[in-house]
Amino acid sequence: MRRPTGRHGGRGGDTPPGPGTTGHPGTTGHPATGTAAVPTAPTATPTHEPATTAEAVIALVNEVCDAYARAEVARALAGHSASHAEHANLTAHAAHWDTLVRERWAALVEAIEAALPGAALPEEFLPVRPLSNGHVELQAHDTAGRRVVVLLSGAQALAVGAHLTAYAAISLDRIGQRLNGGLPQLGAAPPLTASNDAEARP
Repeated sequence: MRRPTGRHGGRGGDTPPGPGTTGHPGTTGHPATGTAAVPTAPTATPTHEPATTAEAVIALVNEVCDAYARAEVARALAGHSASHAEHANLTAHAAHWDTLVRERWAALVEAIEAALPGAALPEEFLPVRPLSNGHVELQAHDTAGRRVVVLLSGAQALAVGAHLTAYAAISLDRIGQRLNGGLPQLGAAPPLTASNDAEARP
């Protein structure tokens, strides 16, 4: 027996779905026009932390400065308070802002350390490349850890090399290190004789 429906009643439970409907969640379609249902794609959620921006660092700096100023003002007012209750209230306010200063300062330090490269460290070997035009290319790092390339002429490279050797010797001597540890090993030279001296002369 078919169940009776009213004039405005919905379709019975035993009638199939109309065109353009699927009955599956996550799909869309128009029942009147019979358009095909299009599955909705799931949204991707980023799994990494966003990069620290200059605006975020400046905002943290402003927060630290604002909290520090409020703490100093509360302390100054507490020193001129007219009652013990007012003094206790202003001291509590100063302690609150001091706590906020420490929290915002820690966040600022963390943001700066995450955004900026590490400090430059001495390298065991700095690549030096002679060029075909008589120049010398020196690859190094600046104090911010960024890679730089220094281009020197032949004469400049000789002068820089001589100065580096002299300053390296001075620096090692100041910290009590011997210079022969950093120099290449040389073979034993033959003894100087009169015959060798005569052969060496032009």
